[in-house]
Amino acid sequence: MSTRYGPVQVQVALSGPKITDVVAVQLTNSNRTSVQISASAAPILRQEALQAQSAQIDTVSGATYTSEGYQQSLQAALDAAHA
Repeated sequence: MSTRYGPVQVQVALSGPKITDVVAVQLTNSNRTSVQISASAAPILRQEALQAQSAQIDTVSGATYTSEGYQQSLQAALDAAHA
């Protein structure tokens, strides 16, 4: 997914309907600040996705664009896996 600060792409691993892992392939990277924000937000977003077992996760404070891109990319990955 494209965001104001660069692309966000995640891969999802499933075991049946269960999300077993989410890997951030690419996170916002338009400048040093966006890289730092993404690096801080990624583990939180991953943990939330694993707990929620969906893309319906909370936005990480201070990482709105990364969070929204992560959610959209995760939903797209889940949709593709279930198609």
